[in-house]
Amino acid sequence: MVIARVLVAQFRQFKDDPIGYICLLPRKMRRILNGEFAATIRVQKRYMRSESLLQGDEPEAAWKSIRGCLKFNKDPGLFLFAALCLIAGLGRFKEGVSVFAQSNRLRSKKVSESVTTRIRFLDHTWVTSFGHIAEIDYPIKLGILEGLDREDTILYVRPGTHIANKFLLEMWRPHLKIVEREADLPLPLESLQAFCFDFRGPLLANGSTEFYWKAAADVYRRWHAENRPPILRFPSDLERLSRLTLERAGIPKDAWFVTLHVREAGFKKLNASLHNVLNANVADYQLAIDEITRRGGWVIRIGDPSMTPLQPARNVFDYTTSNIRSEWMDVYLLMHPRFFLGTSSGPAYVPQDCDVPCVLTNWWPPAQRPWHPHDIFVPKLYRRVDTNALLSLSASLAEPFGYCHSVKLLRNKFGVTVEDNSPSDILAATCEMLDRLDGVSRHSAEARNLQTRADQIYRANGGFGMASVSCDFLRTHASSFLN
Repeated sequence: MVIARVLVAQFRQFKDDPIGYICLLPRKMRRILNGEFAATIRVQKRYMRSESLLQGDEPEAAWKSIRGCLKFNKDPGLFLFAALCLIAGLGRFKEGVSVFAQSNRLRSKKVSESVTTRIRFLDHTWVTSFGHIAEIDYPIKLGILEGLDREDTILYVRPGTHIANKFLLEMWRPHLKIVEREADLPLPLESLQAFCFDFRGPLLANGSTEFYWKAAADVYRRWHAENRPPILRFPSDLERLSRLTLERAGIPKDAWFVTLHVREAGFKKLNASLHNVLNANVADYQLAIDEITRRGGWVIRIGDPSMTPLQPARNVFDYTTSNIRSEWMDVYLLMHPRFFLGTSSGPAYVPQDCDVPCVLTNWWPPAQRPWHPHDIFVPKLYRRVDTNALLSLSASLAEPFGYCHSVKLLRNKFGVTVEDNSPSDILAATCEMLDRLDGVSRHSAEARNLQTRADQIYRANGGFGMASVSCDFLRTHASSFLN
């Protein structure tokens, strides 16, 4: 039996040609592994089918396909996918967090109880998306709040990993230990994986598992309460070069600008159908663009060349199709605007790392309230199909509405549609930020009371975060949204 266990362990690590590996073994040993191999293939097929279904916005079918594998599953990654399916696919938040906890418990069992460490281990998942790299901010700040040293937070970027923005990643190097070779890790990789701080369902120092949005919200609430400054700094030499580059592109050196990013479907293909709810129409931002330029500012739209072109206009620069695009310029434009105007997408998290205020529009999902108190946001709304009435804020934060991304499921099973922000709502939020930065207050005590009421509803219903809903948006929708 000892030999059998060794063979099975070797088989699980044999990734390139498991069939060839088995065929090379003696007949008795092949029999030992046949059952293990067949079970592994079945699980892999179900996982691949479930992943395809979830990407195609079929979360119920995806969950049905994967849940049967969980009872005897020994792979933490399978639990992570199942939790994502439950939360983002079906809106079953509490159940999804419990599945994240199962993944963390399974990881912990893979290491000897004698191994203890202060290390907070981040895997390659943290670098594969622009937004993920930006969100490294909160585990670093969590470590600082807990008294960890820089060396205690380790990010392992295994060879061959796709890094969404290498420049932004390098900016974190002074604040954590980035390891690129397994041989340089302080403990065996398998042991460190037991302490993995998962991107979506992190294991905290007290042994509990939290959804990442709540974990980060708790960190930022404490960080702001202690009046701690940002830790991310753009290199001063590149700051001068970046401004010179903009000047050569036609933007005066003394001009202030707003960075705009409106998520579209073209760039990110993974889970594209499921995540379509995060997208918006850049044409709906034209009134806001006009107001910024009317007040003397510039609008610099960032993104990639697949995005819908902007109409040429005074004081508007479409960086997406320009010849000055670069990784460092992307980061500069997100760290140096007067404020950021955008949607729920990766670039929105970079300004927050350095306390640049944000106007976050068409925000989704409802329960993931933006983290920072200097931000203004406007959520997308739910509207009932049968009565055309808006879903109240309290109802939109409850399961399944608080986290579900599946527009198809929401409509067909729960009878609601998702409504984008109107151009006037986007304009009003933009004006509110412009006035705030100009030191002008145009909102009455009644409007501020509406914000207080919204804040109370978010807190009571687990809408983690501290950003304020736009005053004008609340005033427009108060009768149905805040009842």
